Formats: sequence, C-alpha cells, structure tokens
Amino acid sequence: MMKIMLIDDDVPMLEYVGRLLAESNLGLVLVASASASEQALEQFRLTEPDIVVTDIGMPGMDGLELAEAFRVVNPEVRLLFLTCYEDFQYSKRAFQLDADDYIIKDELSAEQLATSLDKAISRIRSRRELLDRYTLQQDMMRHKEALKQSFLKQLLAGSSEKELLLFGERLGISWKLPYFQHAVLHIDAASALERYRHQDLPLIHFAVANIAAELSEGAAITALPSGGSDLYIISNVQGTVSLGDSLQAYLSSVREKAYHYLKVELRGIYSRHAYPFHQIGASYQSLMSSCDSGFYESAVVVAAPESPIFFRHSSEGRGDKERSLLSLGFSEGNMSLFDLAVNVLIQQAAAEQLSPRLVKERLADLVRQSAYETNAEVEDGFYVLLGHAFTADEAARLTKRELRNLLGQQFSGPTAGNEKDIRLQAIDLYLEANADRMVTSFDMAAHLHLNASYFSRFFKRLAGVNFTDYVNQYKINLAIAMLKQEHETVENVAYTIGFSDRAYFSKVFKKYSGKSPSEYKG
Repeated sequence: MMKIMLIDDDVPMLEYVGRLLAESNLGLVLVASASASEQALEQFRLTEPDIVVTDIGMPGMDGLELAEAFRVVNPEVRLLFLTCYEDFQYSKRAFQLDADDYIIKDELSAEQLATSLDKAISRIRSRRELLDRYTLQQDMMRHKEALKQSFLKQLLAGSSEKELLLFGERLGISWKLPYFQHAVLHIDAASALERYRHQDLPLIHFAVANIAAELSEGAAITALPSGGSDLYIISNVQGTVSLGDSLQAYLSSVREKAYHYLKVELRGIYSRHAYPFHQIGASYQSLMSSCDSGFYESAVVVAAPESPIFFRHSSEGRGDKERSLLSLGFSEGNMSLFDLAVNVLIQQAAAEQLSPRLVKERLADLVRQSAYETNAEVEDGFYVLLGHAFTADEAARLTKRELRNLLGQQFSGPTAGNEKDIRLQAIDLYLEANADRMVTSFDMAAHLHLNASYFSRFFKRLAGVNFTDYVNQYKINLAIAMLKQEHETVENVAYTIGFSDRAYFSKVFKKYSGKSPSEYKG
C-alpha cells in the first residue's frame, strides 16, 4: 500500500485536501500532515511517503525548496504541487523537479486530485513492476544466463562454427549473415553505488542485461553477459564496410533506458569494422585491448581507435602530495582533502598519459595506506570494482567513496557537515568533488537544474551569504588546513585548490582569514 504526505501552512486547506483524499478511494494511506517546513522535513524522514502533495507558498522553505530536499533523501518520491496562482517560473521549476502535477487551489476538486494522484500512482507502480519483473526473471533465467555465458566462452575460444550456431539457435540466437561487429557495454559501478548497496550490484547487472536483450528483439543484435559488469554485444551484419550507425544507436538506447529505470550510467565502445565468424575471438580481444583508449575521455559511447593508444607505464611523481593530503584529511576529518588528493593524482596521470592499470594501482595504494593508518576495513569488492573501472572518472569516484567509508569508521561521532541543512550538504558534496577548481554560481545552478538568477537568490536565503563568499570561505578553510603541513608552499596550495594566480589567492585569503598566507604559515 502506498503512503502519502500532505503539506500546507493553511490548516483548513490541509484538512480540505485530506477530505478529498479520503473521498478518492485510491487506497492511499495518509502517513503525515505538516503545516510548517521543519515539521515537514522531520515527518518526511520518519514516514518515508511515496507521494507528497505540498503547497508552494510556504513560509521559510517554500514547497519547491522542500521538494528539492525530499529528492535528496528519496529521489523516487512523486510530487504534486498546490498554489494559489499560476506562475510560469513555479511551473517551470515543478517541471524540472519531474512533478506529476501543478494544481491551482481555486480549481482543486476531488476529481482533479484523484486524476493527479492516479498519475503518480501509475508511475510508482510501473517502476515497482519493472523491478519486480527483473527480480522474478533473475530466478527464472539464471540457468539460461549460465548457458549464455558458456556460449560466449566457447565462442571466444574458437569452437566449431557449426556446433556453436546450433547451440545459439537453442538459446534464441539466430545468426544468418556472414559478418560480426562487436561492442562492449560497461556498468559504471560508481554511479550504481550512489543508489544501491554493493550486494545489489548483481541484480543491477542482470537488469541491464535484460534491458539490452529487450531492445535487441527484432534486430540482428545479441547481448551476452560476461559474468562481470560488462555486456558483450554482437551485431550480425551483411558486409564489412558501410556499417552505418545502428550498433551505436543501439548502445545509446540501452544507456538511456538503463538510466531512466535504474539510474545507473553505462559506458560503451564498439568496433568500426565487422569480421567473419572465425575471427570473432581475435577481434574481441582487439576490442577489449582498446577499452583503455577512452580512459581519460568523457564520451560515453566511443568507437575503438584505428591505431593503438600508447600509455606510459612509469610515473615521474612519487605520490607524496596525494599521501600528504590524505593524512591531513584524516587528521582534520575533512573529506574535501580526499577529493583534492584523488583529483591531483588523476590530473597528473592524465597529463603524463599513464596507463590505466598504473593509475588504478596508485589509487588502490592510497586506499590501502589509509586503511592501514586508520586501522579501518576496506569494503568487500572495492578492489575488484576499481580494477574493472572503465574510466578515470569512475576509478576516482570509487576511490573517493571508499575514503569516505574509511573516515566514517575512524570517527564514531558525526563528521563535519552532518549538522547542516540537507540542501547545503548537497551543495557541499559538489564543492568537495570539484575542490581543485573554481565553482561559480552558474556551475552550481546547472548541476542542480535551476535558473542561475533564481539559484543566487535561493542560496542567499538558505545560507545567509552569497554563493561566491561561501565558495571562497570554503576554499580558504581548505588552504588553512593545507598550510599546516611543514613543507607546503603557498604557490602549491593556491594551484591545488583552483587558483591560477598567487596574488589573487593572497588577496582572497586575507579577506576571509584576516591574515596573508605567509603570515598564517609563519
């Protein structure tokens, strides 16, 4: 049974909506009613409603701001907004929040409320049915998936073409054309762990495999699970040239649907050429060796390069700076310093074009060292996921997540920032992830999908200072912590936290700390 929460500072209106809800006979359970923002936030956390109906014109945090806070706690909550008048900016923000409806109070009726709620209920049921279906299919199809993995293993080992094609027919794989084009889809583990537990990852992998299989129906495309976080994709084609973009379009479709339903990111790489059956094993190995080619790239679906990418297998740096930042981060309980340490490592690796294997080894060493120094335990499976990371970004986010896990084990009490407004915590997370560059209000507004002018006003009301002052104070606090290190230089601190000019850094530092960097260090 689904739960609903009502919010309105006008108590008679709150009671009126409650009566309309009772008349709707939709089977919803009213678990909370609130007439103030703080009460609403507390009740939301306690009752975990599936649907929230909220007035927009609330004192303090308005309904839209409350909705943003709710989405941080539960991204899947459905939202219905009530307002006394129609306003384009309100309706635009409601749309950005993926609201199910935007209702004018003067036009509210039992029928309209029931229609709006039914829309929200349908969206919830669709998602639950999809996940339930995947769970059932996992049990029903486990044997078939094992057979498909066996088929893939024999295919890559170069088994008899006649026997394998017959084996494939029994699994519903019908290849009638002479050539095969290849691709690999990788599930970004860092994005999956933002929403799911580590033990849920096999179910997510299974769900993505089913999405890929559903989208390949009616097309000469086969998706074969590798047994890990990758899917091997084979497109059966007529010739070796003029292949078109059908495989690339298919990969993009799987990505979009996986993100829509599961909120996980996929990365893909595909071959530009097709090969005859007897070359499948060799062409697969060639494609897999090309997976590292996009390690430092941001593109999500890329073609394998025509010529191999050459990486360096040794580094000029010793990692002293990263280790120093990590040690300082643990001693200060400051997670931003973890992000700086990882960002410094990734930036240097990209500049030197270090091999992905070496980068992952250095990131693993950072975690291993931190776990040893703090006597904390690394999460099961971390090193495996890191080893399979497709991009530098995925490897960095996995490492930052694990460092936070180690810090959480070190401190029994709340770490810095946990007492803040939940919306400020979300902003702080973005600043931490981008601690090595200057973040503007336009960057932050774009990240939150808000109008830049609105965000500036919203932030000033929320924090009591403008966004630029907030970011600069955040940066200077980082700089102060870093300057405590005996051999740290002012120039290096400025560069590390995103200032390209020492003079400007010193000016900002003195404004927010009352001292110059040299005076502070001295």
